[in-house]
Amino acid sequence: MEKLELYRKRAKELYYAFLLSLNLAFFASLLLYPYFKLPVHPNLVYFTFLFVLLTGFISLPSAYLIRKRFFPLSSSTEPYWSYRATKVYFWVFVLCLLPFSFSLLFFVFIARLEALFLGYILGLCGLILVRPREEDLK
Repeated sequence: MEKLELYRKRAKELYYAFLLSLNLAFFASLLLYPYFKLPVHPNLVYFTFLFVLLTGFISLPSAYLIRKRFFPLSSSTEPYWSYRATKVYFWVFVLCLLPFSFSLLFFVFIARLEALFLGYILGLCGLILVRPREEDLK
């Protein structure tokens, strides 16, 4: 039972590491905004906003469905439960941060804050949606 409690603690630490990396990248981008700011065509801004929104509409439900499909895991019957749970948590968190990573990429090339804010909000909501819970592992 102590291994299960230790694993739950480590899963929460992994979650907080992803959450911290999202916040650090976002605030670092805000600090660098004056250096990247360029005038761009409004259609390009609309395209990036739409692309980040579409990525969020695809990746967040798929991350939630993957989480629902693979959890709960039984630590008493499965021999590799910790490996499998870590793998699922990692890839679900990566899927949740996909809209932010695309918005960050667009921010580096065209420096629009609208898409960056949208990617941050979608990534944050996705991470909150799939956070580790006690009932994931039995």
